[in-house]
Amino acid sequence: MGNLKGSLERNNPFAKIFILLAITLVCVILISPVSLLTVTRPDNIDLLKWLQLIMSVTVIVLPPIVLAYLISYNPLTFLRLNKKTHLSDILLVVLIMIVAIPLINLLGDLNHRMVLPKSLAAIENWMKTSEETAAQFTEKMLNVHTLLGLSFNVLIIAVVPALGEELFFRGALQGVLKDWKGIRPAIWLSAILFSAIHFQFYGFVPRMLMGAFFGYLLFWSENLWLPITAHFTNNVIAIIFYYLKLNGFRVPDIDAVGFGNTLWLGIASGALTLFGIVQLRRRFATKSL
Repeated sequence: MGNLKGSLERNNPFAKIFILLAITLVCVILISPVSLLTVTRPDNIDLLKWLQLIMSVTVIVLPPIVLAYLISYNPLTFLRLNKKTHLSDILLVVLIMIVAIPLINLLGDLNHRMVLPKSLAAIENWMKTSEETAAQFTEKMLNVHTLLGLSFNVLIIAVVPALGEELFFRGALQGVLKDWKGIRPAIWLSAILFSAIHFQFYGFVPRMLMGAFFGYLLFWSENLWLPITAHFTNNVIAIIFYYLKLNGFRVPDIDAVGFGNTLWLGIASGALTLFGIVQLRRRFATKSL
């Protein structure tokens, strides 16, 4: 394996994108016998969770790591995993993600109100069916009543997706697209693909904007651990609130804060989030001087 390290470094960006997709396809093929179990045993949630973990690691986490190894003599540097992360940066990113919750919900509500032309009714029905199926599956995954079950959910729904998706879309894809199209097109193309791959169309806009924020955060900080932290924070908050509500704790419905009767919170959240992002940008600009 040693002689393969960095062996494809001189390939052009388009070739590197093809290599990433090819590696991902190989991983999908290798894992396909395991994924068939999700069809044959759809009611076994514990099994589905383990399969979800295995598939996520194989298809999302592994390909960008292999790509980085093949196209760089310093894979950690290529993936921006080598930089020291300061606690103050982590806390600021976490705070911004918490403050942004009502804004994300407001954008999700506006996205959900989208109505396609009558000529596209079949597509709209398919989108709604896909959304409902995804929501039902998520509810089954989140339906736990023990701390052990909560911890496993945090692992498979927060830790692994945050690490894997940021490695794939920001560390690898954005890194390669930057050399091909420039940094800003790379950020937005990665964000669009990041949102599209979830196949949850009525949450497309807020997820795309979050992906763009993660991309700019990487661009400003040159540190992938910060987008990973932001992604993890977004996921883990939803998991914890759902667990608390399901198990009898009196907590607000966090997905409903920011629109309807709490529209003012969504607007305030937008202003505060924008302010926080500007401050974050200035913070990293100052550090780079």
